Amino acid sequence: MFSKILVPLDGTAECEAALIPAIEIARKFDSTVVLLSVTAGYGTILGASAAESFGSSGSVEAAAAVAQANEEVAGAYLDGIRQAQGSPAWETVLAEGNSAEEIVAQARSLQADLIVMATHARSGLKRLFIGSVAEDVIRRCGVPVLVVHTLDQPED
Repeated sequence: MFSKILVPLDGTAECEAALIPAIEIARKFDSTVVLLSVTAGYGTILGASAAESFGSSGSVEAAAAVAQANEEVAGAYLDGIRQAQGSPAWETVLAEGNSAEEIVAQARSLQADLIVMATHARSGLKRLFIGSVAEDVIRRCGVPVLVVHTLDQPED
């Protein structure tokens, strides 16, 4: 039923909570689990950097260095998670850009049958201003989404 399960991770314990049900489902259906990390892209970093320094040439180099460092850290993080699970049916994917957009794009590109992701459980003003990645993915994606909600440390 589920041959490929996409699990977006951002390095937080809340997101890693999605691994537990993803592993259980993968074992039951002999699925491949794809771990996804979405980092801020070069353009996003360059835009923020340019706004601070009004486009100096140093900001272009700094943005490229930050984007490269983000990619290396995310890659090492995903590899560590994959190796800790010890299963050969795990893959890792790095993407750059808006989290929700990239999760949806990767789900389509990889032909994922299921997305298992956690929510940070933002509410009130934080949700209004920051938004919910999980909610955005559910609205945009035609793939079933299992949302894991951790109640340990709810955000106000």
